[in-house]
Amino acid sequence: MKKIIGILLLICVVLVGCFDPDDSTNQNGKLPGRFSATVLSDSMGGNARGISLGTFTITNSKSIFFILRNIGDFPITGIALTPGKLINNATFEPITDNAVTASPSAITVLETTGNTSVESVIEVNINHGDVIGLIAQQYIQKADFAGTTIRITGKTTNEEGAVLDVSLDLDISTLIKVASFEVHYSLDNGATFKKAEFGTQWNNDQVKLFLIPENGFKNVYIVNTGNVPLKYRNIPAPIEIWLNGVDLNVGESKIIDYPTYYTSVSLYVDTLGIVFDNNGLDLSFDVGTSTIRTEFAVKRDVGVW
Repeated sequence: MKKIIGILLLICVVLVGCFDPDDSTNQNGKLPGRFSATVLSDSMGGNARGISLGTFTITNSKSIFFILRNIGDFPITGIALTPGKLINNATFEPITDNAVTASPSAITVLETTGNTSVESVIEVNINHGDVIGLIAQQYIQKADFAGTTIRITGKTTNEEGAVLDVSLDLDISTLIKVASFEVHYSLDNGATFKKAEFGTQWNNDQVKLFLIPENGFKNVYIVNTGNVPLKYRNIPAPIEIWLNGVDLNVGESKIIDYPTYYTSVSLYVDTLGIVFDNNGLDLSFDVGTSTIRTEFAVKRDVGVW
């Protein structure tokens, strides 16, 4: 088993399936599969019942573990565990891009607790950047990813030998942390702003950077578009900025301070160890850090330095 970096959650699985708790013929006998939880109105109707596992803050990829038990009187077979989302609490939509995975994804048989000495431990991975040191190596989730539902389905039987469907929905809520920023400029001394173009500059120069029109280059701003604080530095800059950096809170924008005679500026943005959303731009980290290094420059015509 992977090292547990999430929380071990104990879920008691109570057998019910299609069994009607008001059916007196079953009151004194053995019970078929039953999941005891809050009923969800979805495509599986009354057979689908839900349990909330709580809310987890996700700063990078996280594993959540729980124990799946059968405390009824008959085995549950052909069990499938499918991550997905409940759309409008009605339609279950599986997640197929590995953003969320459940392991194992299938169990042949889950014996009753009285007939087994082995616990079934399920691992749910919420993939939000594999982190090595402080570098997010991949990015999957957006800040608006609010959680997932793990749908568990299988078959059980009753005393008469009838095969019954049994199911359980496990709801996991998430607060995704995402670092992100943009470079803006102003052509009217800060009255209005425009987002800087990101691309290559000059002939045969494949270095990508933020491009600023010349008449906007003295009013360049960095904007925190994520949901976590950032810190940035730039070269050239006053010595205190380079030594201490500048804090940039969520939603905040600040003008970047540098000597007026420069036409290109190096920009270092520290995500403080949080997964970074590059918004499709070719931005990379300094090795062994959570700092993104880029630059912005006056936009020139092709062939003009």
